[in-house]
Amino acid sequence: MASLFDEMDKMGNTRTGTMIGRDDMSDLTMTQLEAIAGRHSTRPASDVKANWRRIVMEAREGEVIVTNYNRPEAVVLSVERYAKLKAAARTKDPLQRLRNEFESELAILRTAGAADKLREIFNTTPEEMAAAANALTAHSEE
Repeated sequence: MASLFDEMDKMGNTRTGTMIGRDDMSDLTMTQLEAIAGRHSTRPASDVKANWRRIVMEAREGEVIVTNYNRPEAVVLSVERYAKLKAAARTKDPLQRLRNEFESELAILRTAGAADKLREIFNTTPEEMAAAANALTAHSEE
C-alpha cells in the first residue's frame, strides 16, 4: 500500500517543489482523497456525533473520511497515525536545511562582540569599504 506521501507525490508536494496548500486540499474530489487515504472508511458528517466512539475505533484501522453532502470535509485518524505522519513530514521538510542554515548564520550574531562589530560595519564610510574590498582582493590574488 502506498503511503500518504507517495500519493501526494503524484499530485505534487514538497519533494517535487510544489506545495499542496490549504486551498488546494479543499478542492479535492472524493476519488482523489480516497487515492491518498489508502485503506479507509467513509462516514457522513451526520454520523459523527451519534457514532463518535465507533468512528474513533474505525480510525485505528485506517483513516475515516467524513463527508458533507458526499463531499469530503475532514479525515479522522488515530493518534498513532497522526504522530507517524507528523514525524515523516518533519524528516521530509524541504525547508529544514534552509532553517538550519539560517540558524547557523544567526548564531554568529549571538556571539560576544557581534553587536559592536555590526555597529562598526554600519558606520563604515563608502571609502573605507572600498579600501577594505581592494585590500581583500589584492590579498586573495597573492
